[in-house]
Amino acid sequence: MKKISKKSIAIIIAAVIVIIVAGLVGVNIMKVTPIEAQQIALDQAGGGEIVESEVSSEGLWNEYSYTVVNGQQWYKIDIGGFGNIEEMESGSGDSWRY
Repeated sequence: MKKISKKSIAIIIAAVIVIIVAGLVGVNIMKVTPIEAQQIALDQAGGGEIVESEVSSEGLWNEYSYTVVNGQQWYKIDIGGFGNIEEMESGSGDSWRY
């Protein structure tokens, strides 16, 4: 059986550290900010006003929930940490309050 040298172990450890750091940087670059999430919600609703918002932490990123009112139409929109629409519900009138 071949013995692994200290130099090889150091190279493997350095490579693992580089991969972990690159992954963390990648996640931070790809995740959306609260302002970007609000804009995504408003775009999905065709404009309007955000009347309710909630932010929840899921590991390294946040998930966003917004209620947008646009005229008599309302939209409840859940946005994932990377800007994808997780769920969207709509209706008319004041039924979003219940």
